[in-house]
Order: sequence, then C-alpha cells, then structure tokens
Amino acid sequence: MAKKLDRGDESWRRKSIIEASRSANSDALPQLLARLDQETHANRRHIILALGNIGGDRAEEKLLELLEAETGLALGDVVRALGRMKSRRAVAKLKELADHPEEWVRQHVTFALRNIRGM
Repeated sequence: MAKKLDRGDESWRRKSIIEASRSANSDALPQLLARLDQETHANRRHIILALGNIGGDRAEEKLLELLEAETGLALGDVVRALGRMKSRRAVAKLKELADHPEEWVRQHVTFALRNIRGM
C-alpha cells in the first residue's frame, strides 16, 4: 500500500513521491495523479518522473496531456518520462520538440526518441 501523499510538509511529500517513483509503485498512481495540480513546482516535477517510472495507460494519458501543456524544465521531465515508457503515441510531438529553444528539453527529446526506437 502506498503512503499517503497528501500529508506532511513539502519535503516529506517529496520523499514519499520519490519513494513511489523508485519502487515504481502502481498503488501510488491515483494519489500521484490527484496531487499533480496541487504540488509545488519541484514536487510536480518529481510526480512527472514517477509517472514515467510507474507507467501504464493512465500515466501515459496524463503525460501526453502534459506534453501539450507544460513548459520549461517540467516539459523536459515529461519528455523523459514518455521516453522511459517508450510511448509510441508521443513520437510525432517529440519530433516537433527536437528544435525546442531549451537545451534541457532537446536533450530529453533525443533520449526519448532513442529509447522509443530501441537504439
């Protein structure tokens, strides 16, 4: 059973999010999805990475939504998470982001496309 992710201060929640991410604990997925819009920017980025580690249809759907909505460093995290999941559904959008102005995003696009293609 997953820890409650809505308890404690920001630091405690971050630790719990990272723990769920590292263990790829799918029991935590509903809580992660529910907390996504309520968390600080830093914890939000950890949740995005956790979604990529946990995987599954619900995580992929949310990450594809975020691929259209996020900017900056969080966008790079979304790209990395989708690459980790080998999301073929993300390929067209990832190719569009290959020339993104932020190096962080471009680096993760390269990683994601290589990972999806199995290079």
